[in-house]
Amino acid sequence: MSSLSFYACMLSSFVHVKQSYLPSQTPRGLNSLREKDLSELARPVLGGSKKYPYPRRCRTGRPRSKIDPLSETRTGTFYVPRDEEFSEVKQNSFITKTAESVLDALLPSLKAVLLDDPVLRLVKAIEDADDVVKFETPAMFHKDKFSWLRDEEFSRQTLAGVNPYSIKNGIEEQLDPDVYGPPESAITTELVGREIKDFMTVDKALEQKKLFIIDYHDLLLPFVSKVRRIKGTTLYGSRALFFLTPDGTLKPLAIELTRPQWMENTVEQSFHAQFGSYRLRTHCATEPYIIATNRQLSVMHPIYRLLHPHCRYTMKINALARQVLISADGVIESSFSPSKYSMELSSVAYDQQWRFDREALPADLINRGIAIEDPTAPHGLKLLIADYPFANDEIRTKGHEDKKDEPWWPVLKTPEDLIGIITTIVWVASAHHSAVNFGQYAFAGYFPNRPTIARINMPCEDPTKEEWKQFPDSELLVCFPSQIQATKVMAILDVLSNHSPDEEYLGKHMEPTWGKEPAIKKAFERFSERLKELENIINARNKDNSLKNRGGAGVVPYDVLKPFSKQGVTGEGVPYSISI
Repeated sequence: MSSLSFYACMLSSFVHVKQSYLPSQTPRGLNSLREKDLSELARPVLGGSKKYPYPRRCRTGRPRSKIDPLSETRTGTFYVPRDEEFSEVKQNSFITKTAESVLDALLPSLKAVLLDDPVLRLVKAIEDADDVVKFETPAMFHKDKFSWLRDEEFSRQTLAGVNPYSIKNGIEEQLDPDVYGPPESAITTELVGREIKDFMTVDKALEQKKLFIIDYHDLLLPFVSKVRRIKGTTLYGSRALFFLTPDGTLKPLAIELTRPQWMENTVEQSFHAQFGSYRLRTHCATEPYIIATNRQLSVMHPIYRLLHPHCRYTMKINALARQVLISADGVIESSFSPSKYSMELSSVAYDQQWRFDREALPADLINRGIAIEDPTAPHGLKLLIADYPFANDEIRTKGHEDKKDEPWWPVLKTPEDLIGIITTIVWVASAHHSAVNFGQYAFAGYFPNRPTIARINMPCEDPTKEEWKQFPDSELLVCFPSQIQATKVMAILDVLSNHSPDEEYLGKHMEPTWGKEPAIKKAFERFSERLKELENIINARNKDNSLKNRGGAGVVPYDVLKPFSKQGVTGEGVPYSISI
């Protein structure tokens, strides 16, 4: 950097801190910096269009930008209706937990500013983590700090980790071959045959539905070239293929990383967990139901009273997320591979993947090919992966107006239709959110297990002899999140995985209005007793050595759908609502 550029940057920082200028009053020497700042922070407007469909949200209360009337200014706090605010207990707990996590992250982050040295050996970095990170260690680190290296644990977490919603049976290609190349995958029949030859042939594996896939290829590939233009991150269209072995565990067969064919130069699971199953399908999808419930139903309406506990705190936590997590250059953009395209990618995922009629169980399992209807099986459903911990343990509005013309849009004509709609809303707000949220710190707080960003391309792209000599230790360190990024994400996950003292758990306490109707009271009591039994069932399953996907030596057991929890970061508990 030239001395002139250096002083320009210093002056820019000084102006931001000490002095404000209207656009017309900006000194000539700072105009280019101001324009660059505005252009770098500009993002497409999501929702209300076919190009960028998105769930409806509450108004923010921020004034519109004069330069771009479709956008809002970045000033001020986000508006939330008064009865959607945190209680005093929740607010104090949230502020305290956030302050603790940020302070815990501050020391290693400051150290990383002075020394973020990728030459350090990977093993030494992991062994020294106790001295650098001041958080309570995530469960994975405490159990076995090298478990993330094992194929068996990688496969197990697809069924019993922080994102059990992505694995499916079958492959579908939808991209234009003229733009993105032929749809043929590098995962060939011959390759698969070599990997499973000790078990069966490929034809028999397909016939018996033994092959499963996590496939982000079509979703991510259109963004690869754009993301790769950003310094310090990279992206691939990715998919991973698994084989269901006779002992009920998954064996990884291949991981494919793809670039568009026309590109000259040559982590995705963590992003999809955060934006696909977590934020989009829970936080974003639920807010329209809350808006509609409050606008369209009287507080005396029985459906309002049924849904009310499932709406608690969601709009407030979503508003905070817009300020800190998903804002331009916020935590997500600065720490996840898609960078400034993160929200745009989320819009594409909503357009391609979200369907209300497939959000609850068993429809979700059937749609992913993980289960088939079988009247002879318990609950009328047969799981193709018998030891699938997540599956075993567990209003018609204008809010999704961008989807209202879809052929699957739910029709409300019968009591059965109403039951199905309410059940889906309740499931997403409670069990779905808990399954992908409260295990985040345990599984993703230890960044080698679920890194949020790949900072460099794979070594096979234009490698040097020196890089191959140092592979994989130094290459992994350079590829992994920086210390600043890792501690920032760790601090956020610590907050998001926390239960406040006033948490209300599904089935633990009955809403006062429910108890006035004898039939409802009896139904709730039956439901509550079944949830208490479920905790014992989960404990027994986790101790069953034949269920290898649930736990074992050095791995985190699957506890996230235990109904109740104590205060703090516990990795279990199912609240009524998306409260964090």
